Amino acid sequence: MHIEHEEAMREAFAEVDRLSQLRDRPGASDIQIQDFYRRQEAIDAGWRNGPHPGEWKYLKDVHDRWARTPGDMRRMLAAPGADWLDGVQRRSIEQARILTAQHIRSEIERGR
Repeated sequence: MHIEHEEAMREAFAEVDRLSQLRDRPGASDIQIQDFYRRQEAIDAGWRNGPHPGEWKYLKDVHDRWARTPGDMRRMLAAPGADWLDGVQRRSIEQARILTAQHIRSEIERGR
């Protein structure tokens, strides 16, 4: 994957994540929710059907794993032999970790 494609993928994924947060926020209207979802789906479809669907799926999968089982992800990265990951995979794991950590902080701040 060329660096310019990777950068575009990371920006697109951050936008999908941002739209997801807007969609799920309290007070979002039905029309807004539909618009956010439509925009997310358009971005997702472009990457699923583009030249790098495997890298996009991997990023989505590790984001989901960080959100659901962060302890498992930390153990996986700390385990011997985690060097099998390539650079794009490692950066995807890091991006997913950062995004999910931001969501946790936001939820904590909203709860105060």
